[in-house]
Amino acid sequence: MSRSTSSIKASTVTAVHSPALTASLAGNPAPEADFDDTIAHNRSLPLLDTQAVPHPPRGYRPTDPDVRRARLRRFAGDLRSESMDALREAASRDLRTELGRFAPEPQRAAALVERLTTTGEAVARAEALLAYAREIDQIALSDAFLLLELENKQYANAVEHDPSLLAHYRALVKLFEARSAAIAEGMARARSADAAAPAPALNPR
Repeated sequence: MSRSTSSIKASTVTAVHSPALTASLAGNPAPEADFDDTIAHNRSLPLLDTQAVPHPPRGYRPTDPDVRRARLRRFAGDLRSESMDALREAASRDLRTELGRFAPEPQRAAALVERLTTTGEAVARAEALLAYAREIDQIALSDAFLLLELENKQYANAVEHDPSLLAHYRALVKLFEARSAAIAEGMARARSADAAAPAPALNPR
């Protein structure tokens, strides 16, 4: 087994508890009606220690996706299980005696079974971890938006009576000005797309 594979299997991803976040969640428990609310449940899960998430092996350089598509062979459909069965079968036979001297070596088939087992497990774990990380990040961003939106509403009301507050909330003002600009740009693009779309053909009477 390669050193990089060993490091993937041996690494343990640990959880990090944030006292401030835990206290905040404890003060705002989900109601009983939200028993099946996965967002509320996942929000309360401990965060992962990012230092425990392994990096790719040193020296790894991503291949351009177009190059991979052009050079790497693929089975049609999802035939991973069938290919593993065929590899195990090949590993159990004397291929060159039975199929001729140009047949592949059965030892190579056995090695590929082991490699595909490890790479498949790595992909499954990495995809599960990525799905978790993305959802937890999206939940945190949503919570941040709700907090800042509430702050902005209160700020808009307070700054009318105390303009000096502007000097202390520049980041907040910049954020919501950028958000308003992005919304306006999106609406303008949508109007342009509607205007460029061909008019529907009229049905002849």
